Amino acid sequence: PAADAEPAEAAAAATPARPAPLSVAGPVAKSTVERLLLNDATRAGKRIVAIGEHGYVITSDDEAATWQRAAGLRRTMLTKLSFADDKTGWVVGHDGLIAMTRDGGATWKEQRFAPADEEPLLGVHARDAEHAIAVGAYGLYLETADGGATWTERVLALEGQEDDRHLNAITAFGGGRLAIVGESGLVKVSIDNGLTWTAVTAPYEGSYFGALPIATDGLMIFGLRGQAFVSRDAGATWSAAEGSGPVTLLGGGVGADGAVTLVGSAGSVRISRDGGRTFAPLAPAKIAAFSTALPLDATHALLFGEAGTSVLDLAGAAK
Repeated sequence: PAADAEPAEAAAAATPARPAPLSVAGPVAKSTVERLLLNDATRAGKRIVAIGEHGYVITSDDEAATWQRAAGLRRTMLTKLSFADDKTGWVVGHDGLIAMTRDGGATWKEQRFAPADEEPLLGVHARDAEHAIAVGAYGLYLETADGGATWTERVLALEGQEDDRHLNAITAFGGGRLAIVGESGLVKVSIDNGLTWTAVTAPYEGSYFGALPIATDGLMIFGLRGQAFVSRDAGATWSAAEGSGPVTLLGGGVGADGAVTLVGSAGSVRISRDGGRTFAPLAPAKIAAFSTALPLDATHALLFGEAGTSVLDLAGAAK
């Protein structure tokens, strides 16, 4: 009888939730790439690997002429990636997601997913195939020493103090040093591969969104309102970069010739050919928010951001 039928709500609750589908490998149309929000990109050997919204990891083996989607990622916003070598790398994202690749970004295996924590991961550094560090919102700091089989949380604040500022980026520089930058002027430096960290006095009290290694031992940090600074002594002293502009800077890249490209919101693109001391503006083909720049050759770079990818001509920059 109908009165004895199990309520629809109870039946639904009794049915196990189906896991979200993972990404499947395959070619990605140029029109799709140009519509994606892409948050980061790097090289795994000669391969270009880019990441962004909806769990997209796309790879190119022909200098961005064509793209393939990687397999194994759920539809979560991906924020940063880092490779230890041509094959081994990690990607992080929202919902505390961490995934690893051992084939140059073609396929990925999830190692962590913690949506209930509401702590997105915003930066990652891969030291080698076993060691990596991931950082994120509210001071979240995770590290692995076993290839990601386990991730251990650490607190970087001084004993007895709380520091829940967002950790926005982590980078290696200057002969084994590491730097973390974040909100409200946060800059921390490690000289022992992350075993210990020291807070350094920042030249600007606003937020920093990125850091880049400069020359052999220098460090550049950048962020809100176009603020950009260079240190040659692991953060003891800083010099302001001239011409970095008033627009928020979000990412950048360093070419084989040492040229530094910084990008940001409102189509901001600037280049330095003197080790980050001075920057000259460039006009990109698209006006969009750019997340990073990846050098292609001496006169071209590939921009990534809210309008996918586009090629930037560097030839017009002051030398």
